[in-house]
Amino acid sequence: MLIRRGEPRHRAIRLAGILLALLTVSACGAGTAASTPEPLSGTYTASGGGGALPAVRALTARFTELHPQVNWIVAESGSNSAIKLVLSNAIDVGFVSRNLTAAEKNQVTGIPIGFSGTAVVINVANPVTNLSKDQLRRIYTGDVTSWLELGGTQPTIRPYIREPNAATRQTFENFVFDGAVPAYGKNVIQQTEVEAMLTAVDSFDGAIGIASTGSRTASDKRVKIVSIDHIFPTQETIASNEYKIVRPLAVIYSNTAEIKPAVRAFFEFVKSAEGQRIAAAAY
Repeated sequence: MLIRRGEPRHRAIRLAGILLALLTVSACGAGTAASTPEPLSGTYTASGGGGALPAVRALTARFTELHPQVNWIVAESGSNSAIKLVLSNAIDVGFVSRNLTAAEKNQVTGIPIGFSGTAVVINVANPVTNLSKDQLRRIYTGDVTSWLELGGTQPTIRPYIREPNAATRQTFENFVFDGAVPAYGKNVIQQTEVEAMLTAVDSFDGAIGIASTGSRTASDKRVKIVSIDHIFPTQETIASNEYKIVRPLAVIYSNTAEIKPAVRAFFEFVKSAEGQRIAAAAY
């Protein structure tokens, strides 16, 4: 600082101190502004397999609580569709309710969010409450065609199955047929999507079908879930692997696409202890 001739020295020192303080405040303010991250915001899409839907809805809801400017559109489209949609950049987050194949792992990365079960459902009028694995296999191969042989009252069994690429069907087949090529009876009828399945089982007293375990199926008054080998599907029996018709759940993203900041933050939240607890509690 230049001190003019004749200016008192103490005044010059005081002015120099004020100038130094202003520069310090300015520098600190600039540093703080640069280091403060922008708040996450925007609307993002997530779609995939129905088995993972409760967990994903719970995770996205909590993430929005933490980041109020972030909104989610969550829909069910199926696990296979989720992979295609992620790879085509049509959605921000995919979710699957089955194992990824080796080829799929080369294209997408999965973040585990727990397990789901495939429930065996029957018409609510059917008094049967339990089926063994062998009885289930014989129903779907057509070897047993009457509930009278299984403790029921209906003379005819009408078995329904989901479409081939449904995760519920794939898990069911792995359990019932022990990984062998499925040998379905001629009386087995295919239904596409869970709502069509539940409606079909409701429409015939002797019907039997499959659906994802969880609150959606459990609360549907049109159908009744039966235990398999005397193990009923619950959060606890699925987590402990006591109930055997289970499949892993995961959120997925493309290995090559650029991930948006809010979506990346969501994936980190899913991996966190809180995220894993939320996913495990969803049913």
